[in-house]
Formats: sequence, structure tokens, C-alpha cells
Amino acid sequence: MVEAIKIISQNKDWITIVFLAILIILTITKVVFNERLSRTNTFFLSRKYLAIYFNKEKRRLLNGFQILLFCVQLLVLSLLFFLTNVYFGFHSEILNFKGYLLILFLVSLYFGLVYVLGFLLAYLFSFKDEYSKIVFEKLNYFNNVILWLLPFLFISVYLKYYNKLFFEITVILFVLLLIVRYVLILSMNKKLIFNNLFYFILYICALEIAPLIIVLKLTF
Repeated sequence: MVEAIKIISQNKDWITIVFLAILIILTITKVVFNERLSRTNTFFLSRKYLAIYFNKEKRRLLNGFQILLFCVQLLVLSLLFFLTNVYFGFHSEILNFKGYLLILFLVSLYFGLVYVLGFLLAYLFSFKDEYSKIVFEKLNYFNNVILWLLPFLFISVYLKYYNKLFFEITVILFVLLLIVRYVLILSMNKKLIFNNLFYFILYICALEIAPLIIVLKLTF
């Protein structure tokens, strides 16, 4: 515990810069996409605006808003994994800024593989429209997860006492939000899933498991 706090203290300068980069991106997003960002925070509570924005954006899933929020996703998720490694000691070699950059690269690689393989399979098996809907929901619910997680992550870094306890609460919150995310996606697409069970199993194996195995093989 004491060693973990010492490691975090040694890394606070660049961690602060990461948080600053996240806040700058969010500020730009707030200025350019004010209403869109505000609605993103409510997607777990209401599906109304998720459907509205899908109808507006389905032809351009990788728009300016999603690109900005995707950068935030990468930075926040990589920092979460970095701090998890610090507190639970999985890899003693990645406890500094270079380690964070390695994690950032691996997280980016994972998401890159997921989206490239996903769209290739969607074109190959002619279910592009269905896949676009699921990707849109996944992206936006994950944006919601990250925005809710960010304040807890910030506090867990700069809290003077009980850092590990608060970080554990942050990790539990993250896992719970991910579960809620998957439940919502499954409930919204249950008819689509049951009607295309083969494609759903293919999706799980090829797009959720395979990229993760590739990244883990590169790591260990």
C-alpha cells in the first residue's frame, strides 16, 4: 500500500498532464458539441436520445464528437489499467510513464482490431446496418461509462488518505457500469440477436475475444 502511494506520488507530474489533456479534449467537446455531450451523460437513464442521435449519425459513426470522446476513452481507460497495475502489482516493469504509453498503445491496438475486424465481417456477411447500430450503442454507452468514471479516477489519484480503498471502489464501479452497459445493449437488441444467433456468436468470438488474446500475447 505504502509502495503504491509512493509510485503514484513519483508519477503525479505526468498523470496530471494526462488529466489536463482529458479536460482540454472535454472542453473542446463541450464548446463544439455542448448538447451532444450533455445528453451522453444521460444514456444510462434514458434511451430516447440514443435513438435520436443514431438516426442522425448512423451514416457517419466516426464523426468529430465520437473521435474526441474516443480519445478520452483511451486516455482514461489506459490510466485505469496503469493504476490497477500499480496497486495490485501485476507488472513491475510498467510503473512509469513509459509503462503508461505501452498500455495506451495496447488499448488503442485492441479497439483498433475490434473495429477493423468488425466492419470487415459486417461487409463480408452483409449485416452492416445491424452492426452499425450495435457499434453506435456500444460507443455511446462506453462514453457514458467513461464520463461517470472520470471523477472517481481523479479523486483516487489525488486523495490523501485511503487511496487504495477508493480506487477499489472505482474499479468496482467500472465493472458494474460495464455490466449495465452490456445488459442494456442485449435488451435493446434481443430480437436481432436471436434472429441472427450465428452472427452474434461469431461477433463474440471474433471481435470480443480474439483481439483481447492478441493484445495479451503481445503483453506477456
